[in-house]
Amino acid sequence: MKKICIFTAAAILIMTSAFSCETKKNTADYVIAENFKVYTDTTYPEIPINDIDAENQEKSKKKLAYALNGSHVELLLDNVPVRILDFYYTPSAENIAVADYNGDGYEDIFIPYESPPDYGTYYCYDKEKNNFFENDQLNKVGRIMTVNEDGILCEDRSDDLTKRYVEYQWIGAELKPIKKTETFKSSETGEIITNIYGYDENGIEFLAG
Repeated sequence: MKKICIFTAAAILIMTSAFSCETKKNTADYVIAENFKVYTDTTYPEIPINDIDAENQEKSKKKLAYALNGSHVELLLDNVPVRILDFYYTPSAENIAVADYNGDGYEDIFIPYESPPDYGTYYCYDKEKNNFFENDQLNKVGRIMTVNEDGILCEDRSDDLTKRYVEYQWIGAELKPIKKTETFKSSETGEIITNIYGYDENGIEFLAG
């Protein structure tokens, strides 16, 4: 039996503070819900997209959707397939993420590895070619990130003992780390300690506070 799942209000983590990776924001606040459609096969239902007041949309934007068909992920723009990604495993729909990762105003997509699922590959939309391509800068990080309203990206590197977040910013065509925040409990005093690190122009980390 064919099943259709529509992500209408998926919670996307948005950074608003040093620990902003933990803050959730309703996607309806800044994207059209129709951007988040998942089909379990490549037969698309004959259901028209809901009419949305054109004044509330950017006419230049395209609606991104993705269809899961076994080990294939089909990327669609305005319901038209533009690329099929082939994998040796079946990507987890739960761990696929959609956001404007490169700050060009168009949604991009993160496809997780089979294991660990927080690592994967970023594919960014190229409006000139009307297609999706791997992004080398994002893939240097290679881990799922969240994006805040200012275009700052956040990677969660936390482990069992330390909450650790690294923030990145696009500087020209390069994605640069700009801040790392670590919070942990002192093994000696039990005190909660927060260290903040910055990065110099060469990407070398230093303790900032």
